[in-house]
Amino acid sequence: MRWPDKIKPGGASDEIVHAMDLFPTLANIAGGEVPDDRVMDGIDVSDFLLGKQKKSGREGFVVYMGNDIFGVKWRNWKVHFKEQDSWDSTLRTFTMPRVYNLHSDPFERDNVLFPNTWVLKAALPQLEEHVASLQEEPPIKMGTPDPYEPSSK
Repeated sequence: MRWPDKIKPGGASDEIVHAMDLFPTLANIAGGEVPDDRVMDGIDVSDFLLGKQKKSGREGFVVYMGNDIFGVKWRNWKVHFKEQDSWDSTLRTFTMPRVYNLHSDPFERDNVLFPNTWVLKAALPQLEEHVASLQEEPPIKMGTPDPYEPSSK
């Protein structure tokens, strides 16, 4: 990322920042406001990007392929419930999740669920929170008129 006089050049980090964080981050930087009448998945990571804090504030995210939840990314771990090598390859759904350590296995080839079952206890609460938020505020359906009016709470 390049922003002269704002972001120090040459930096590198293993912190997690997701594409969904762009809207709240850029809104803050531009002096705008994020709507507070609906659920927003993104977080403002401007202090991290501008070097004001070392952590991004995000520990992970839910991994989707289309409308399906395939897994959860948490810190340097990834939990898979489903896998597909390419768009036209066979979809594999697992009866037991697969766990990958992305630091030692960035290509996600070695399932290390055992002896790392503790990762499930650490990673799955964000999935539970995500699913609960979808029940509270369902996704906006395709074809919904604009401007969108969220349900009243």
